[in-house]
Amino acid sequence: MIQVEGINIAVEGCFHGNFDEIFGEIIDIEKKKQIKIDLLLVCGDVQTIRNKNDMYNMACPKKYLEMGSFYKYYTGEKIAPCLTIFIGGNHEASNYLREMHFGGWVCPNVYYLGNSNVIEVKKGNTTFKLGGNSGIFNNHDFNNPKLESFPFTQDQLHSVYHIKQFDLYKLNLYEGDINIFLSHDWPLSIEKHGNINDLIRKKKHFEADILDGKFGSISHQYLLNKLQPNFWFAAHMHVKFEALVNHHSNKKTKFLALDKCLPGREFLQVFTYTKEGVDLYNQFAFNNEPIELYYDPEWLAIMKTTFNLQLIWDKMPKLFDINYAQKELKIIRWQKYQQMLQAKQQLLINYKNQRIKIPNNFQITATPYYKNDPTNKLTFPNRVILNNQIDDYLKLFNESGLQLNGFLFYEPQQPQKKEIQNQFQVINKIEIQQNKEKVKQEILKQLDQQQKQQKKDDNLNILDFPFLQ
Repeated sequence: MIQVEGINIAVEGCFHGNFDEIFGEIIDIEKKKQIKIDLLLVCGDVQTIRNKNDMYNMACPKKYLEMGSFYKYYTGEKIAPCLTIFIGGNHEASNYLREMHFGGWVCPNVYYLGNSNVIEVKKGNTTFKLGGNSGIFNNHDFNNPKLESFPFTQDQLHSVYHIKQFDLYKLNLYEGDINIFLSHDWPLSIEKHGNINDLIRKKKHFEADILDGKFGSISHQYLLNKLQPNFWFAAHMHVKFEALVNHHSNKKTKFLALDKCLPGREFLQVFTYTKEGVDLYNQFAFNNEPIELYYDPEWLAIMKTTFNLQLIWDKMPKLFDINYAQKELKIIRWQKYQQMLQAKQQLLINYKNQRIKIPNNFQITATPYYKNDPTNKLTFPNRVILNNQIDDYLKLFNESGLQLNGFLFYEPQQPQKKEIQNQFQVINKIEIQQNKEKVKQEILKQLDQQQKQQKKDDNLNILDFPFLQ
């Protein structure tokens, strides 16, 4: 057998909490092929349920709720046999994934890409850029500036996994080459680039949406045309489907969707990504070098450029326009978008020469399930914590995770971010002080000085800080 230099990759469709089963399948493949799988890529519905609180935070009929086996990997009782990277789908422990909104380790050796992200995967001399967008598209929630508060209502358990315009906007600012992209639902009209008759034969109920031109996600169609990755993997529709997209730029995207983990279903595909960027299916790499993850410099620049927008998420303007008659999604506020691109390019100068490895900074943040738990009822959690991984990540931009309280996480004992767009420094001081009375006096003094200097914002007064009263 000819030896090649590359990364042995397994791709899986819908995970549905089957950690033991899928990892067992990986081990079986390794034994049969006498290879080592370096990386497992998962296209959503992973269901990282640590305890019964997490079960309550998953959109799923109660009769189908199961603890699954993830909690064993969360506690370290079991370890994933290979590095596993996933994006979110529409059946997830949404409270836990919110803790790692920008990406992070859900347990040792299993990494969540976050709502949107681009990272670098490296093994030896082989590297590739991996991008992803979690969730599925929903027209009502896409342009809705309201982010789900916590605890989630029944409606929010669904809207929380709907793709938000802000994540699409950040990915739209990416101008580099992405080699592999992960999504849960399929790009709109992708079926036209593959064997559409075979797809309808397997899934007859797809035919009506295909004929109406409504099959797939318009946001992912937009990203497919914008990013033009070499490979795009997806799931959601519970069927294996292949397509080849020829872009106007002469680049090509190989699309593959996979089924869910069930006996006899095509839910797993193994191949080798070579140093040259070629995918091989009958030859595998045998090097023993470790596989490593790095932050992507351009994505860090995008995150820094767009960070302040997150602080006014509830007032975020409309960023995209959708024309369903023409099946078109396009960016608006073009001048502002160009300014964001320029700002990103300026920041990229600071990041492009840095090679920052993603740290193994996983910590247990919730009490895991145990088999002898005497309670049978679901309990209602009252917060989504500020995970240490978000805090560490934001230090790369000299930002504080506390600024996002009330948006990305919800700790009642911490002051929430208020609806004041231009007073971030004042609010930050509130959040980092331990003595509430001391902070109150300091802010009142600042406001008094601002008034004397006639620089006081006419809309700002102590009533804007009800938690100080």
